[in-house]
Amino acid sequence: MNSLQIGLIAIGVVVVAILFAWQWWQSRKADKKPDVRAHDDLRDAVGATDRVPEVITPVHAEPVPPPIERIEPTLHVPPAETWEPRITLDDATVAAPPAPALPARVPDSTPVVAAPSWVPPVPTAGSLPSESAAVVTTPSAPARPKLQSEWPFDERLHVHASVVSLSGGPFDAAPFVAAAGRASAWVRLFRQSPWELFDPANVGSVQHLALALPLASRAGPIEAHDIDEWRLVLAELAQKQACEAQFFGFRDGPARAAELDSFLAAVDIIPVAYLVKKDGGQWTGTRLRGTLEANGFRLQSDGRFAYHEVETDAVIFHAVDGFERPFTPERLRTESIAALRCMLEPVRLPNPVARFDMFRQSLRALSKLLDAELKTSEGTALGEAEFTAMRDEVRTAMDALANAGIEPGSDTARALFA
Repeated sequence: MNSLQIGLIAIGVVVVAILFAWQWWQSRKADKKPDVRAHDDLRDAVGATDRVPEVITPVHAEPVPPPIERIEPTLHVPPAETWEPRITLDDATVAAPPAPALPARVPDSTPVVAAPSWVPPVPTAGSLPSESAAVVTTPSAPARPKLQSEWPFDERLHVHASVVSLSGGPFDAAPFVAAAGRASAWVRLFRQSPWELFDPANVGSVQHLALALPLASRAGPIEAHDIDEWRLVLAELAQKQACEAQFFGFRDGPARAAELDSFLAAVDIIPVAYLVKKDGGQWTGTRLRGTLEANGFRLQSDGRFAYHEVETDAVIFHAVDGFERPFTPERLRTESIAALRCMLEPVRLPNPVARFDMFRQSLRALSKLLDAELKTSEGTALGEAEFTAMRDEVRTAMDALANAGIEPGSDTARALFA
């Protein structure tokens, strides 16, 4: 062991001794510290016997609330004697609403046309927003909740029949559907199953059959003798098939049919546009067919070119010969076409305003591809102002149709405007 190791050991011993001495001194100092808290408690106890503290109470001092006592939870709680609701209504909230203001008085010189009781008033067919007309605005009434019906169709717009078997079992619905003509057929496959549209390819025997005949169409209102004949045919068939047929809505059917027909005539807006070659010439049938088919048109079996939407493949509008003659493959190969007539039926399309914009855009594209002019049925030029007027007219008519509870493009609308 050399001198360096001996020196390091000595230094370590000295450091440990110093630390031990410092710890002993700190412990002894802590033990000698007086208990201040005990002295304060003793002084308060002694002073309380010698003097009474003076309490000064102000004149208008509020009473000191009693100390809050803790209530321990228990399992057996006695029932309350009275019940108080959590929500109360003030008198102001249950007050009757103010009566609506009366509409402005119509001058005696202005004719007043009574609208049907179940449909809103609509402009007459052919009227444009640019024409001057006196309009009287009335405050809108609060919307009524839509009533749910047990039938899957609108009872206001149809006369209908209900057919069930006398034995309570299933029966064949196909003969009844064939005898009902253009009536819509709804079936229940079981007693508690929901209504479904009749599909002869997938449905055979049914438990319940409902036939709904529209009261009006583009051919006009249904007549009283037509209703009686329809009812008689179904009653005789039900007797032969050992079924029971019940009929509804026949008492006031002719009156409702006349009312519905006048309304449908007012909202049946059909925009029509003609494509005519600028130089007065004609298109060859092969060129016309090629141009149309390259831009989304397809030739149908009825001789019309149908424009299909790209996203849904739905038919938006049709194009036929300017003289409304049907196209055939043989005619398109051998003849030339002088004009093209394009027609849109908004009542048979969902989102009719958006589909009208598509109709307008497609016509403009075709006019450039075929070097043609757009004209109305009167032969005048069809420009931006005329398209805007058509669009406003379509919007007004379709809003009136929707407010009457008939959605454009629905099955009901397609049946009424067939």
